[in-house]
Amino acid sequence: MVFRGLYHFFQAVIRNDASEAVPYLVEPQKLFGLVKTRRKRHREIDAYSQQIWATSP
Repeated sequence: MVFRGLYHFFQAVIRNDASEAVPYLVEPQKLFGLVKTRRKRHREIDAYSQQIWATSP
């Protein structure tokens, strides 16, 4: 995914919108798909686990 983002970074360098790769790729992370969202089933499992462990002393 970072490789795909490098094209966008170099285009930003040409436009003088960016000068460093890492900060540029971290800011619009969702646009490039660098950080994936948690899936619904994982959120459901986490919620279920919290319910179970919240009631135990």
